[in-house]
Amino acid sequence: MAKKKTEYELLAKRIELLEMQVKELTTVEPEVINERLKSIEETLYTTKDILNMKEVCQYLDISQSLLYKLTCSGEIPHFKPRGKMIFFEKKELIEWIKKGNLLSSEITKGSSKTISNDSTNYEENEKE
Repeated sequence: MAKKKTEYELLAKRIELLEMQVKELTTVEPEVINERLKSIEETLYTTKDILNMKEVCQYLDISQSLLYKLTCSGEIPHFKPRGKMIFFEKKELIEWIKKGNLLSSEITKGSSKTISNDSTNYEENEKE
């Protein structure tokens, strides 16, 4: 009889532990949900054809100041329909990337690199 009593106590403890774990699973912190929603909202640019500055920075993983430099120098394809806001066509950006015009890790280090058409030879020009 004592054996059955200890088995019941053990079973009761295991059920209690399982209930606690289920409560932990169902309890979702609002911060986690908000972060996930924000992440989803920020990645909606993947379905758009025309992107703004912020979306291009996220898409290319570059800083906004670098994007300004690329637009000012005319290195990156863009357009200004009303002369102020800058927009980018996603197709053009993809073609521009494929041509090898963006080496973000090298550009952000302070040097610029250009890639020849065969994409094997690198020519580095240090900024003076």
